[in-house]
Amino acid sequence: MAGSPLDDVRYLAGVGPSRAGTLARLGILSISDLLLHIPRSYLDRRSIRSIGSLSPGVEATVSGEVTHVAERRTRGGRSMIHAYLSDGTGILDMVFFNAGYLRTRLTGGVRLTASGRVDFFRGPSMAHPELVFLDDDQRAALDSDRMTPVYPLTAGLSQGVMRGLVRNALEASAGRMDDLLPPEALAAFGFSSRLEVFGTIHAPTDPDSAERARRALALEELYLHQSYLAMIRAGSGSPAGLPLALDASAQREFEQRLPFEPTRAQSAAIRDIASDVSGESPMRRLLQGDVGSGKTAVAAFACWAVCRCGMQAALLAPTEVLAAQHFRTLSSLLAPMGTAINLLTGGSTARERADALESAASGKPSVLIGTHAILEPPVSLPRLALLVVDEQHKFGVDQREALLAGRDRRPHLLVMSATPIPRTLAMAFYGDLDITVIDEMPPGRGRIHTRIVREEGRREAMDKLLERLAAGERAYVVYPLKEASEKQDLLDASTAFERMAAGPAGRYGVGLLHGAMSPAEKNATASDFAEGRLSVLVSTTVVEVGLDVPEATVMIVSGAGRFGLSQLHQLRGRIGRSGRESWCFLIAGRDASGKALERLSALASTSDGFALARKDLELRGPGDILGTRQSGLPEFRVADLVEDEDLLVEASALARAGAPGASAVEEMRRRFGAGASHVV
Repeated sequence: MAGSPLDDVRYLAGVGPSRAGTLARLGILSISDLLLHIPRSYLDRRSIRSIGSLSPGVEATVSGEVTHVAERRTRGGRSMIHAYLSDGTGILDMVFFNAGYLRTRLTGGVRLTASGRVDFFRGPSMAHPELVFLDDDQRAALDSDRMTPVYPLTAGLSQGVMRGLVRNALEASAGRMDDLLPPEALAAFGFSSRLEVFGTIHAPTDPDSAERARRALALEELYLHQSYLAMIRAGSGSPAGLPLALDASAQREFEQRLPFEPTRAQSAAIRDIASDVSGESPMRRLLQGDVGSGKTAVAAFACWAVCRCGMQAALLAPTEVLAAQHFRTLSSLLAPMGTAINLLTGGSTARERADALESAASGKPSVLIGTHAILEPPVSLPRLALLVVDEQHKFGVDQREALLAGRDRRPHLLVMSATPIPRTLAMAFYGDLDITVIDEMPPGRGRIHTRIVREEGRREAMDKLLERLAAGERAYVVYPLKEASEKQDLLDASTAFERMAAGPAGRYGVGLLHGAMSPAEKNATASDFAEGRLSVLVSTTVVEVGLDVPEATVMIVSGAGRFGLSQLHQLRGRIGRSGRESWCFLIAGRDASGKALERLSALASTSDGFALARKDLELRGPGDILGTRQSGLPEFRVADLVEDEDLLVEASALARAGAPGASAVEEMRRRFGAGASHVV
């Protein structure tokens, strides 16, 4: 049924053009979308409590008739509605804030069911309970011994209408819905068909059946995505690769010419890459490691090996600051080995741009480093044999594939990520890549002391900053905002810069760095800090990646409670990059929530980026860890990458076991859009 004209939700009984527009606001364009709009909770109407038996702190469902409604305004001007529900044993005060849409629904004599947490204030009360209007939803009134679904809604839709539409969708799908999971996978959850799964999740008989149906749909969703990634991999493997003539001595030659001794983990990663690029199939590898683990040196080997064999390499970075840092690092490592390096960004001068374009178009062995500018005409890389993509989660799978498509011989791909990613997230986002983890830090890293301080402890942090500046060291001061905001009681980076420049730190040189600056301004400020002309860098999170300044030993993060764990770990990784002892002060702010303080405590307790990433995944979810949600990681409708880790492992095994059927491929196209079309 998926993808057919009959699947269009406009033609479902009870919809029509106007309601179709309302459903579209919820992302519901098809009957399939409607069935996948699963309940956010259930009213367990099998165990209705009497109002007279309620006690504070419990979750309960009650049923009765509204006796009267009162409306007033709080001191802050918010509208407050009190609706009083009676069942003959007592009266429940239902309280709603700024819920004007209920004014016409909540009137005397209305019969309804309310579910929520019970509080007591002059009697039992519930704030914003889930409501089922029994007069509207006769089916819910009749099925008083069942679990009633509660759906996410938008203006113009009621729970009763949504339940009716879902029932119509189930009826319209009878006999027309293909199974997407193998029969044995469905049977493991106690179901014989996909239609039965949907019927159960929308009308479960008990909490256990609802959860079994949810997990079956979560497995299906993860299976489709893992199959999608597997098909990307299979499609990318069909063009011939560019095998490089590397012998066993190449790795030894490179490592002997490095200005330092590589770690065991770096050598193992170099060995993986050397094996990949020597094969007939193009390399597709993720190089993952914690902040400062030495990934760039490993990428340098890949670039050197390509140039050694007479070919070209390109390194794509998400920001100009990071591109410039890679240019400096690779130049210091590879220029002494005779490898040509060029930088091309939006901020390049006309002369720099012309030189980089000429070198690239010549096809001579070289490495081109840049931002998205290297993806656009007139850049030509006729002998491109390697693409290195750093911080790839900022690009997405479709962009990554577009860079490599259209070549007779497919270049090798090396993806780097300094954002530690838990195993489940790596499988979901990078499931089409082989994964190498650098799990060892180079020697000589200094100890970092991480302190959580309240606003009143800012003086202690500034005293330490001035002490280290006097010793010839450098410091970062990071703010979550560039400009002041009336809605957020935070000092912004611009104001902090002005204050610091005028204060005791001013004599050491204070610079400002934020995303709204021009590329030339950003590069100039970053260079001044890296080369010691500035000793303090006041910045937004543009310094999260890309700056490698060994002399930096102090990091002060203002409003730290507003950052995620992985982002804070990245920021902390900017210091302690030499043997010097370093200090990271996390200023929580007076309004820091309990969850924010939990994140900060986790950061202070460990320097293990992977452990922190797992905690961040639990606290905030995958989209926030990776930043803006990308095409490579869909916003799963059912699956939870924390709760359903076992299902992701099972889904990956199912995807490897065999090609999905035609219906599953069609569903992949529908869910993942055009991105799925080039792989099937």
